[in-house]
Amino acid sequence: MSIDKKLKVAIVGAGPGGLAAIIHFLRVQNVDLSVFEAARELREIGAGIGINQNTWRHLQLMGVAEKIEQFTNRGDGTKIDVENRNGTNGKLISRKYQSTDPDTPARSRIERYKLQNALLSAVPKGLIQLNRRLADIEEREEGVVLIFKDGTSEGPFDLVIGADGIRSVTRSYAFPDHKLSYTGKTAYRIIIPGEEVAHIPDIPQGSCFWHTKETHIYTNPLDNGLFEIATRAVIPDENGTKVSWGTEVPREEVIGHYTGYCETIRKILDVPKKWLEFAIFGGPRLESVIHGGRIALLGDASHPLSGAFGAGACFAFEDAYVLSKAVDQALKNGTTIPNALKEYDEFRAPHYKALYQVLDGYARTAEEVKSLNAELSDDEFVEEIVQKGLAGNTQWIYEYDVTKVWQEKLDSALKGKDGSDTSLALGVAAIAITA
Repeated sequence: MSIDKKLKVAIVGAGPGGLAAIIHFLRVQNVDLSVFEAARELREIGAGIGINQNTWRHLQLMGVAEKIEQFTNRGDGTKIDVENRNGTNGKLISRKYQSTDPDTPARSRIERYKLQNALLSAVPKGLIQLNRRLADIEEREEGVVLIFKDGTSEGPFDLVIGADGIRSVTRSYAFPDHKLSYTGKTAYRIIIPGEEVAHIPDIPQGSCFWHTKETHIYTNPLDNGLFEIATRAVIPDENGTKVSWGTEVPREEVIGHYTGYCETIRKILDVPKKWLEFAIFGGPRLESVIHGGRIALLGDASHPLSGAFGAGACFAFEDAYVLSKAVDQALKNGTTIPNALKEYDEFRAPHYKALYQVLDGYARTAEEVKSLNAELSDDEFVEEIVQKGLAGNTQWIYEYDVTKVWQEKLDSALKGKDGSDTSLALGVAAIAITA
């Protein structure tokens, strides 16, 4: 590419992943950036969102961490971080307290709009074009053209970044054979004033998962006197029509799924008059998240993990960081964008493969417990599953520092220009690196 010609980049989607991509690509020189968002206005629906150690690191990297007041909080060793309880009888299974690390904010649970506003603070006003719902994509010799539902089009672009979420139109175009499917589970979420449940005894003062054999419920006191409730229910979709996402439903449609829970939970669930319903979809891991040398996916668009690990925003932040660095390096070194996308793809694939392997391990554990412990009562089954889950090593997910691993990749490339391969490992995730 000529040094005088700017790289035309389009970002489709302005959720957390898209906003992170904007922030990182604004730092790449010689880029002409366009951003398209389907919504008429930027707003977040749902309940809270978890901000873990790795997420804080990325928010700092993007210069927006201090926009979230929880960033200044530090644990004193007495505040409950998370509990696991038997949902049927309320018995405590495990409890963890917040970190006392003076350099690391405690894991936080915040309202989604706060994260969105923090990220938007680093985005120039007017850059995001709203009400631009992508309908189709055309690849032409001169670049990629985006066609929108209203019949308008934009382009051609040298690079299109699909950050358009789990129902990604970009992914459907690039990988038409990849299909999402309803998981058989539906989430119900709501945030209410904490005073509405203050009269209910035995409500934990920190994040708490209430488990039964088939489902779980999550409760958490948020800041500003709010209280979050998130549930999952097993709801078969016999007609294949379960597609709700943020649909408002009445209380009566929710509480019937949880009659077997303890009195504390039943009283909590009876408070909200209306809930938001989210049908949970998932899909298999894509072996590659790039297409045609000019299209790349990130976040939920690239790997629909169905909300596993509570770190979807952070995974998208990692993707945005690596993709921007790969493109920046290509522009500086005079290499091609297809090569940059290949580097991004090969760098992130092993990490996502390790995440899917963890999910596969969870499924195997559940089946093993069922088959090997056929005589366990439901309460014993719940405790066994929770304890086995806690014993699994997933801390590497939240401690993984993609910036460090990327720098190690660059360092190894400088040392080994003979074309040899170097492999680096972090936790249980082997990050394959081509030097």
